[in-house]
Amino acid sequence: MAVLQRIRNHSVALLVIVGFAMAAFIIGDLLTSSSSIMQSSRDKVVTIDGDKVTYEQFEVLRQRKSEFYKTMMGQDLDNNASQQLTQTVYSECVIKNLLNKTCEDLGLSVTDDEINELVQGEHISPILTQYFGEQAPSIAQFFTNLIVNDSFEEASAQYPFATRSNWMEIEDEIALSRLVEKYQGLVAAAVKPNKLEALDNFNGDNEECSFAYVKLNAFNVADSAVKVSSDAVKNYYNATKRNYKLNTQTRDISYIAVKLRPSQADFDAVKADMEAVREEFSTASDVADLVNSNSLVSYIDAFVNNNSFSGDLKAYVDGGNTAEILEPSLQDGTIYMMARIMDKTVAPDSLNISMVVVPTQAEADSIKDLFAKTPETALAGYSQQQAFTGWVTEAFAVQQFGKEVSDKINGTAKGQIFTHNLTQGTNSIFFVGKVNDATKPVAKSKVAVYALEVTPSSATRRDEFGKLNQFLTDNKSIKDMVANATDAGFFMMPTTIAATAYNIGQVTDARQAVRFAFQNSKGDVSEIFECDDNLLVVAITGDIQEGYMNLNDTTFYKQVANAYALPAAKVAKLVNDINATADKSLAGVASAFEAKVDTARFVNFNLSSVSGLGIEPSVLAAATKAAPGTLVGPIAGRNAAVMLQVIDKNNKELEYDVEARKQTVANSRDYIYLGSAALSALQNAADIEDNRINFY
Repeated sequence: MAVLQRIRNHSVALLVIVGFAMAAFIIGDLLTSSSSIMQSSRDKVVTIDGDKVTYEQFEVLRQRKSEFYKTMMGQDLDNNASQQLTQTVYSECVIKNLLNKTCEDLGLSVTDDEINELVQGEHISPILTQYFGEQAPSIAQFFTNLIVNDSFEEASAQYPFATRSNWMEIEDEIALSRLVEKYQGLVAAAVKPNKLEALDNFNGDNEECSFAYVKLNAFNVADSAVKVSSDAVKNYYNATKRNYKLNTQTRDISYIAVKLRPSQADFDAVKADMEAVREEFSTASDVADLVNSNSLVSYIDAFVNNNSFSGDLKAYVDGGNTAEILEPSLQDGTIYMMARIMDKTVAPDSLNISMVVVPTQAEADSIKDLFAKTPETALAGYSQQQAFTGWVTEAFAVQQFGKEVSDKINGTAKGQIFTHNLTQGTNSIFFVGKVNDATKPVAKSKVAVYALEVTPSSATRRDEFGKLNQFLTDNKSIKDMVANATDAGFFMMPTTIAATAYNIGQVTDARQAVRFAFQNSKGDVSEIFECDDNLLVVAITGDIQEGYMNLNDTTFYKQVANAYALPAAKVAKLVNDINATADKSLAGVASAFEAKVDTARFVNFNLSSVSGLGIEPSVLAAATKAAPGTLVGPIAGRNAAVMLQVIDKNNKELEYDVEARKQTVANSRDYIYLGSAALSALQNAADIEDNRINFY
């Protein structure tokens, strides 16, 4: 009772305590939920109409595709290939999401039976042909057998590309390709030319004319002869703005890029390194270890056609003095090189061989008999991994088959059969082949090349970094940087970058700088980034924009000006020059401008271009409208000013077949590319949030 009474006495305090506890619990839960929501938001790589692809999901797809390409190509992906792979995964995510939604509403799908038909049927998928060429049917059957027998593990030990994951990747690509094909086919079939289009096409063919003309080309006018106004560039940009729509965010920046170049001390250091090994290089009986451990150029123990060399090396090899080396010298600006002739011979430059690699002596003997009796059947039934036929040089043979096999091949006379047992540990493989043909003998040499590249040292990098860092210290604002850059020996380059960019101007591997530009605010200046052989500083001069390419980008502005405004200004000048001539007849204009009078015959308005005139729709329109004998011009065309005079017009009195004309229109370029345009329209209409900048 006493306990209960004490509780009653402190009930208010207890309620307060419980209230605080509940509040803490609720707030904690809210904070946790909020944190989860915020984390979820940060974790999105891309969102398509509200459907998100998380980093984990995206990375699984990216790693699978990465492993696929690595095993297919047999090498790691370089930086550029890795960037392209990320873009491929992104594009597939977007297309799959949009297509799956749309095709589900339309009742379109790709069944397992269709996949099987595309893998094993008479008309296999182009995806398989793209990867495996002529071997596609047999390799598809090979994978099918692996699935049936569940033997991927055993197969991949011998053939690294033969994994279940790789086959899943191929099947996914086949399925997506087929779904795209179905959707595009449905759209193309749903949109048909109408009667008005058919009649317009008929009239275009039925009425034709011939005309004489004088054409003055805009490209003959010097750039300095005209002035391109900014208003002209803006007007053209606004009129054609749809052509410059972007599917990503952009940002205006200015940047300083300092190309790192080696100093004289760097050149001296590399030259000293060359001198330190010169004696060993010139006297050692075996230079392979020395060269392959240090030189830019690996030593291949093979004879090479003397004509394969160039420059100083060619002159040295042709001299043929094996007792002296080619002394160290600077080549191509930044490469120190010395060379040594190890041996010389006269032999065929290349051999044409047929060769098979098999696991047993018995099979090797059988193939040897086939080469002797029926050589055309010796390679039958063997995969690309087991059989080779074609021309090989000695260096190629060493690199592809090894020194032992290469010596056996090159020691075999034309028309003869060779065999070689290659043993590694307790395992043996057997090479059997025939030399089918050989080129004529030429002078060949074994040459060791010891080459070192002069690169900026850490001391040189520190010096350049210090100069740029001092400039940033002295100039805190972008305005000050722009005002003082030239005096300090730097140049501020304005440009617009996309969130998907990996390069800035000529600076490659600049993704970290791009990320800075999109994760910070207008007016911010970055730290100094080291991008390959450049020091890079980025200053953010504009807000993040979406929609269209920006005319504030100097490079883009020049592209727009050169694409239209400059040619238009030149054409306008030519039109004014023609109007200023006293004799505006064709002969008079031709004489005044040292041009000639040409003739275009059988011209109709359905033509996209006319021989001699090119693509000039304004000229075609004027010619088809003018009466015979009428002098028309000067006409301002796309790339020329034109005067013309219609010679005659002809109605061909064709028979109008509305269905045939509809089919002609359906076969035109606009309709042929309708399916592809529909896929682009799906993407343009979607609400896509691309957050790759935060992850890649």
